[in-house]
Amino acid sequence: MTSHPHSPRRAAGVALALSGACLWGTTGTSQALLVGEHSPVAVGGLRALVAAIALLALALLRGPVRWLRTLRTARPAWLMAAGLSVAAYQLTFFAAVDRTGVAVGTLVMLATAPGVAGLVGWLLHGLRPSRLWAVATLVGLAGAALLVLGSGGSRRLDWWGLALAVAAGAAFALYSVAGRELSGSGADQVSLTSGIFAVASLVLAVPLLRQDLAFVSEPRNLLVLGWLGVVATAVAYLLYQQGLRSIDAATASTVALAEPMVANLLAVLVLHEPFTVVMGLGVLLVLAGLGLLSRA
Repeated sequence: MTSHPHSPRRAAGVALALSGACLWGTTGTSQALLVGEHSPVAVGGLRALVAAIALLALALLRGPVRWLRTLRTARPAWLMAAGLSVAAYQLTFFAAVDRTGVAVGTLVMLATAPGVAGLVGWLLHGLRPSRLWAVATLVGLAGAALLVLGSGGSRRLDWWGLALAVAAGAAFALYSVAGRELSGSGADQVSLTSGIFAVASLVLAVPLLRQDLAFVSEPRNLLVLGWLGVVATAVAYLLYQQGLRSIDAATASTVALAEPMVANLLAVLVLHEPFTVVMGLGVLLVLAGLGLLSRA
């Protein structure tokens, strides 16, 4: 069961999920540092593969017996659902961004995820999201909208791209639900997350093999891919997964609204993009939404 709204355990869960979301926010700036020709599918697939290797290595270092016991006792259906959702998110989100632009694709994905997570949690366990959660989510979404639209990068309306963005949001929400179900068993989170990414990387290996991977030979790209795979994916998902032990999937999905805030601030600091009044208001609204969420 989810912790009491004001318990230290729940606060720690929110902080862990928020830390993961902040690390996800570094992916956009990191990918902008890649050189040479590379496709979003190649980058997404390599991120998942590097993350799977890093998580497996960490799990085995902590004890092969614990790793085997965790995966043997984990509910296979939820483990498969989590892994497939992670893979589906990688494919649909990057495809959506390619067709609609970063701003629209990100906004539609972010708008979809909390609602789907709340609805699925309600259907599974009868846990109806609170009104304060709904208000916090709407405030956070308003801030995210100002951030992603204020940064520009939108394109013409593409219905197929919008559908892919909705699918990406649903995939992220379903991962959050599945991850929550797995975390509720009290199992080792490193082992669980390694199992999730083992499934995801196997699925993504199929489209990855069809990509031109010549850009990987560049030393700079190896460093960027190392960051993306180890820190922005493996560590980020591990923190988020750990947070799911103490908070429900709907709350975790709303916490993920911090991602575009971090992404935009990094773009200003590292890529020297302009910081506008609209973006500043967006940051304030996201922070206000997270503040309300801590009380929901």
